[in-house]
Amino acid sequence: MHTSLLVSYRGGNVMIDCGLDWLGKFERLQPSAIVLTHAHPDHAWGLQHGASCPVHAPQKTWRTLKKCKIDNPQLIKERAPTEICGITFEAFPVEHSILAPAVAYRVGAGDACIFMDQISCSSTIAAQL
Repeated sequence: MHTSLLVSYRGGNVMIDCGLDWLGKFERLQPSAIVLTHAHPDHAWGLQHGASCPVHAPQKTWRTLKKCKIDNPQLIKERAPTEICGITFEAFPVEHSILAPAVAYRVGAGDACIFMDQISCSSTIAAQL
């Protein structure tokens, strides 16, 4: 399976990325929401037929993600904490691809905080975290 992560907190299940291998399968996880790092096939094309939950992504990702029929697209602003299902996501731009600009996320819930980086980030960005 392509890279993905399910973050659960107080009954909310947020899936981070949904690559092509998840096409027709991610629904079994019953995510409350999906958050995307970028629009490459291995991170977003599992959503080609849409999703039954809100899908959150930065503006640059939405511009690139034209093949997916998302009924409830939600915008995540870079460097601005966004609460999704009681979990806080903060997007940071990272260097990955000119064609599909990407972000990494600081994810926090309760007393826990992780940094979700499925791609590499520069030392400048890492220092800001």
